[in-house]
Amino acid sequence: MPAIPSIQEAQAAYQQGTSQKAQKWEQRTAAAANVWESNAKSAQAEQAYAQGVQQAINNQLRLKGLQTVSAAEFSSAVRGKSGLYQQETARKAAKWAARFSPYLDIIRSVAPSLPPKVPGDVMGNIQRRVGGIAVPLHQAKMGGAGAVASPQFTGTAPTGSLLAQQSPYGY
Repeated sequence: MPAIPSIQEAQAAYQQGTSQKAQKWEQRTAAAANVWESNAKSAQAEQAYAQGVQQAINNQLRLKGLQTVSAAEFSSAVRGKSGLYQQETARKAAKWAARFSPYLDIIRSVAPSLPPKVPGDVMGNIQRRVGGIAVPLHQAKMGGAGAVASPQFTGTAPTGSLLAQQSPYGY
């Protein structure tokens, strides 16, 4: 029977292996990208995803996973990484702009037709103005790139009771 390494030896081997294999991983990923894309966009992949999500819901896997993480661990995972985040987001600015541009066009086309703000009427302003932008943006997002050509707000804005609901994330 082969010798079983200690956790320290396993960690050192893992660390060394990941740094040495990064280039190989990048090359293999690039070579397999077209196959990945085809498979990821298939009806079978969508069905497997839906089944997996339903299984996670049925077995409360999200909640079970969160039981092992504290607020301090969550916070410390972010602490000290803001510089890296800033670099990564700055590097992706052009991609973000290209993806956001159709939505900005919708905002520009809809904003002039919104009713004026009424001072002191927060909920009324939300009902009258937010829905006027949110609905065409949502329609564009759900309809894909073709849906952004002629945005129209034809529905009604959400009611005050719907707007008053707090998200499960505390905002």
